Amino acid sequence: MFRTHLFGKPSIIVYTPAVNKFVLFSDTNFKLEWPSIELLGQTSIAAVHGKAHTRVRNCITNAINRPDALTRIAALVQPRQVAALRSWAQMGKINAKVETEK
Repeated sequence: MFRTHLFGKPSIIVYTPAVNKFVLFSDTNFKLEWPSIELLGQTSIAAVHGKAHTRVRNCITNAINRPDALTRIAALVQPRQVAALRSWAQMGKINAKVETEK
């Protein structure tokens, strides 16, 4: 678990089942809040509810739970990340919200 600032707000990032359970069931200590829908998009998993949420979640789960999924995802995403980081290095100062929306 670690603290950071995401989308302009203080955030806690958790990544183990035990810590997730602790945070999600500690309503008095932690506030569950999603990032801005404008930033994530109207069809993001954080913005949709009910059957639409289940459909989007299933699409995401099916896409990443295949044996070769991480290899395929990394091969697709890594060149884009490298290009973006190089572009940002040349820019010097960036607006994270604008760059994230791209």
